[in-house]
Amino acid sequence: MLLLALFAGCISSAWGCSSTSSVHNDDAGAAGVAGEASNAVSWCAAYEIINCSCQQCHQNPPLNGAPIPLLTYADTQAPFPMPTSEEKVWQTMQSVIRLRFMPYTADKTVMPPVKPLTDEQQNTLLTWLAQGAKDEGGLDCPQTCAWPNTSP
Repeated sequence: MLLLALFAGCISSAWGCSSTSSVHNDDAGAAGVAGEASNAVSWCAAYEIINCSCQQCHQNPPLNGAPIPLLTYADTQAPFPMPTSEEKVWQTMQSVIRLRFMPYTADKTVMPPVKPLTDEQQNTLLTWLAQGAKDEGGLDCPQTCAWPNTSP
């Protein structure tokens, strides 16, 4: 979807593309959690949501106009929107998830229909992102949901 790519570009432009301005911790659910190790969200907890929601479109190759795959931890750490960008995919994810732009539910032609994140899923992802999208707990996470083309 060209719309997603344009939106991502707008988000990057609105907040700049420097590493000093890219982490936005104004989400109430994540604000106090980032520094508390006992409440840290692991990569596997974030990946379960990414796998079961985001990967409906963010496959390899991406489907339904998604601009990038989100199959691995490395995919979340890649530069975005350009290979030379200082901003990373996870920083754009933080913006579009906070605004509830993603998952994109307005395209009614996508089958099965895209479902919005629950408040719990959104809070989990935003907490992981506010922590800096680290690989806490390791990278060996089970694939909970099976979409076509989601093998990394």
